[in-house]
Amino acid sequence: MNYSRLAQMTAKRIHNPGINARPVLNSVYVDVTPDADRTVKIQFGPGAGRGETHVEISLLDERKATLDTVGDAFDTNWAATKAYSALFAAIEVWYPAAT
Repeated sequence: MNYSRLAQMTAKRIHNPGINARPVLNSVYVDVTPDADRTVKIQFGPGAGRGETHVEISLLDERKATLDTVGDAFDTNWAATKAYSALFAAIEVWYPAAT
């Protein structure tokens, strides 16, 4: 599986005038608000089962240290869509003022 391609597809879907999403290798870094010192990282990797992709979503501080992480394995065909949905579920928790 090409995790870089998943990251690029996910970043393209997320990116809009209010949210900056940039792919870096197998990850997507998302700046939810321009003035926030926190970043959300979506990382793709191999899942435990055949045809699965592990998706990990982490909240990073200004030094890129991890503050919180959630993750799950999804069917590879749906990994980008599930990551997109999970990102916005995490934003509701981590950025309550942004929703």
